[in-house]
Amino acid sequence: MRVVIIGAGKIGRHLARELADAGHAVTVAEIDGEVARQLAESVDALVLEGDGTSMSILKDAEVSRADWLLAVTGQDEVNLTACELAETMGADRVLARLNDPRNRATFDALGIPVVAVTDLISQLISREIDFFHLERIALLARGRISLIEVEVGPDIPARKVVDLGLPAQTVIVAVTREKDGGEVLVPRGDTVIEPGDRVLAVTSVDHEPEVRAALRRPAAAQGNDH
Repeated sequence: MRVVIIGAGKIGRHLARELADAGHAVTVAEIDGEVARQLAESVDALVLEGDGTSMSILKDAEVSRADWLLAVTGQDEVNLTACELAETMGADRVLARLNDPRNRATFDALGIPVVAVTDLISQLISREIDFFHLERIALLARGRISLIEVEVGPDIPARKVVDLGLPAQTVIVAVTREKDGGEVLVPRGDTVIEPGDRVLAVTSVDHEPEVRAALRRPAAAQGNDH
């Protein structure tokens, strides 16, 4: 999967590391030269120094070939513009970080899907779901992408995120672990997912059953479905 990330702040750095560790092709655009250089030295990704709303930077990032463009700067106007340009240039999917809830209507009016990180964590901690239940929390990208929560089955062996066998274009956003007092983890590729964990993931609507199967049934049982 090809992913372009706009912004190398805390969220952008985390996403770049997680996705690169999972074997995806990651490109990051960051306007701050020092931040860009530090990221380039620590993550297996192509890091471009420049404005993520610049057509030339987006062309250098090969946005037209991207499966995802994730605009996660701390400025809503930058995220909105980057997503609009990326859609125009041919990116398959875009997703913007929403910093100020007052701007949500603007994103909605332009058809740009957003994620407010504080909202997600609050929902993740407070939601009560049935054991084994897959809960669709939100639909994004005009109904093509879903945000889902799944409780990992008790017979699933503890495995790293990178070894879960999740379908393409699926990203685990967060994990809650009740046995550690409701701890919320922002996972990387080497984070171990354990039975009973509640996993929040972004995936295509078509891949929801595969994500559920990967997290609820042992690999052997999945193989027997065919």
